[in-house]
Amino acid sequence: MKPKVTVLTCVYNGLPYLKEAIDSTLNQTYSDFEYLIIDDCSPDKEVVKFIESYDDPRIRLVKNEVNLGVSETMNKAFAMIDTPYVVRIDQDDVNLPNRVEEQIGYLESHPDIDIVCSWEHTIDSNGKILGNWKRKLDNYGEFLGYILIALCPIWHPSISFRKQSMLDAGGFNHDYLRAEDFEVTTRLALKRYSAAVIQEFHLLQRQHDDRQSIEFCDAQQEVTRRIHNEAVENFLGHPDAKILAAFLRLEGDPLCGKRNKENIKIIDILLKDLFAQVKEKQELTDVELKSLKRIIFKRIGVGIKYTAYLTWLPSFLFLPTFYLLSPQQLPEVRKYASMFYHNVIRKRYFVK
Repeated sequence: MKPKVTVLTCVYNGLPYLKEAIDSTLNQTYSDFEYLIIDDCSPDKEVVKFIESYDDPRIRLVKNEVNLGVSETMNKAFAMIDTPYVVRIDQDDVNLPNRVEEQIGYLESHPDIDIVCSWEHTIDSNGKILGNWKRKLDNYGEFLGYILIALCPIWHPSISFRKQSMLDAGGFNHDYLRAEDFEVTTRLALKRYSAAVIQEFHLLQRQHDDRQSIEFCDAQQEVTRRIHNEAVENFLGHPDAKILAAFLRLEGDPLCGKRNKENIKIIDILLKDLFAQVKEKQELTDVELKSLKRIIFKRIGVGIKYTAYLTWLPSFLFLPTFYLLSPQQLPEVRKYASMFYHNVIRKRYFVK
């Protein structure tokens, strides 16, 4: 019987961690899958030799004649895959034994969900657990809410998805090099596809010094900023959308250093307009809109939420009260939040 699952690994060099990735895939509790491994023209010729040393009929090795990069290699893979489900495993990560069984089982029992990820352990180069990553996505509002604060709501190292949903959304886009995962997730969210986080640990996600997110950090930040700006502009559609986008990212000061009552009122108007447009365009239920707002206010603080009431305060009381309700917006806190976001969160969520 033809398998209904393809496990996909895109390889570029990859040694010495590739063995753990492959072994952890072949030793899954769910075994009826094709394992497509695409080598993206690795300069290290030992990589292909190593993959060819496996004697397992599930493995299908494809060798790119030229280096295509992540986006084009992923899209090439989608054109070759003829199963309804795809499980992604990166070359330096480790699957836990029940991953494929539980993720595919979830997708089959939740026909309204297009893409899933799971909780993940972060490990170092030696396999030592450094930390745990947990999240819940209760509904579509939360999925979109994370996008609107410039965070990827799902973790791509542990994703599984319906191949047709990914194709219908347009696949990966090379124009967003270094942040392709965030861009395709943003597009899925804007097109009203649904996602979930399975609340089980399915992956050991490896952090090491050779990751591209370290080498290309600055380029990644710029592309991610562009994706986020475009997402907000998709709903607001005017130049001030970038002001609100920067405010939602806690990035710098979108008001050119002028934090005062009048400028914060401008942000308040923009945010209310954003909520109205999102509700209308995405046809959000009241529950979804409430969830989306909860994600956003948790990120930026509730000072902006109560701006209409705070504006009755005299100016010398307005800003202290605003910052009391939104300590995230204090210049010192924004600085360190932005540093943490760029140096930890972005590297963790958007690209390997």
